[in-house]
Amino acid sequence: MDIASYSSDARAVIKNAREVTAAFRHPEIDVEHLLIATIRSESSGIENILNQLKKNASVIESMVEEYIKEQPRKSTARDSLTISPAVQDILTQAIDEKTRLYDALIEPEHIFIAIFDPKSKLAPYLRDKIDITKEDMYRAIAESKSVQEIASKVTPSGGGEVEGTKEVSGTLKYCIDMTNQAAAGEFDPMIGREKELQQVIQILLRRRKNSPVLVGGAGVGKSAIVEGFAQAVIAGKIPKTLEGVKVMSVDMGALVAGAKYKGEFEERFKGLVGEVVKSGGKIILFIDEIHTIAGGGSSGGGMDAANLIKPALARGQIRLIGATTEEEYIKYLEKDKALDRRFERIRVEKPNFDEAVRIVKGVVSKYEAHHKIKYSEAAIIGSVKFSQRYLSERNLPDIAFDIIDEAASEFSVKEEFGKTEIPALSDQMAEIEKMMAACEGKNPEKDKDVFDKLYAAYEEFTRKFERLQGFWGHRIETAEGGQK
Repeated sequence: MDIASYSSDARAVIKNAREVTAAFRHPEIDVEHLLIATIRSESSGIENILNQLKKNASVIESMVEEYIKEQPRKSTARDSLTISPAVQDILTQAIDEKTRLYDALIEPEHIFIAIFDPKSKLAPYLRDKIDITKEDMYRAIAESKSVQEIASKVTPSGGGEVEGTKEVSGTLKYCIDMTNQAAAGEFDPMIGREKELQQVIQILLRRRKNSPVLVGGAGVGKSAIVEGFAQAVIAGKIPKTLEGVKVMSVDMGALVAGAKYKGEFEERFKGLVGEVVKSGGKIILFIDEIHTIAGGGSSGGGMDAANLIKPALARGQIRLIGATTEEEYIKYLEKDKALDRRFERIRVEKPNFDEAVRIVKGVVSKYEAHHKIKYSEAAIIGSVKFSQRYLSERNLPDIAFDIIDEAASEFSVKEEFGKTEIPALSDQMAEIEKMMAACEGKNPEKDKDVFDKLYAAYEEFTRKFERLQGFWGHRIETAEGGQK
């Protein structure tokens, strides 16, 4: 274990794990001892993760302690405690987590994430009771952690050691870290846009004019290409010169919100550009609806950031990915010739029928997992075919995804209704059969009360059946068969 790779807080966690093990009189430091030590640490990273996940640290600590108390004890000298192979695996995994989150040193949160890795030897009982997954933690980090430190381009010093890092913070809080989101698995897989992604990467590698702008209709998948690029960064499927970059999505609304005086937005935006320049190429910005930087969508507040970003773009000091529609590009960006020259346009056309079907097939598993259903081949093809036929004013593949999502939501509602109504109808049918048997051989005029009850029950049954048929149509028989 290279202790120089660990921060002082991470080293304290390992030391405290030894203390916990000794207190419980166990012969070796195991995963559960390490877990207690990480929770007891004063790391803000772990605190942020637990707060985002709405988990109480004290409750988790008590739960783990109760589990450890039930394990066999063996008195041993404090100095003779050993580290179990399971803990050694976790500390090795923590190095990978540090690299994935672009941190300079191993911190307690990296150890915490590694403990909940599916491959770790954490007791299954505790894993189920605590109910935290590795993906949950990545998501929490993506939502709560503004980037405080990004490694600059480091060069070996004379002694062969790596020089320090540059701090990049402040206005980056107005950005969302898309690489963290990609690592957390929040994005759908990118299907069928390999050519456009390749163009984006090629433009980013240029010395000058290295800022691509994706231009296409609403819903054709411009943002999906940027998400695909963030996923490629995490997967390492990019050229070496782009390894280790962070893709940061600029939240223009957050930049504008709360600006108390004229020019405060411009100050924030200028600060953001300055921080990206200082990162030495480690940050690539993404601005959706990029026409807003040239005043598009401004409500008289003078939100013109174009002049602030032109010098950095001209010198190639900042790399920016933009996305907008053809109409907005022509209206706001193309008329500013100086700004237009600094971008390279990539046209994103809507996919044809076959491409759209392939895209839906590639992403539909996410919808299946969400709705807990399975889409048939006909349903997938139908979502594209009928959107082309009846909703041609909107673009594929976005409208096809809306259709399969809405269909699944409607199915869920009807399924819940069917689960309660079909058994009730079956019971009511049995009751009607009993009443019919009771009426057998009787005169409707003399035994009017008995027949009136039968007629009323039949009318109520018919009304409920028609309502169910309106929900399910010809599938009633199938659904009823499944209930039986």
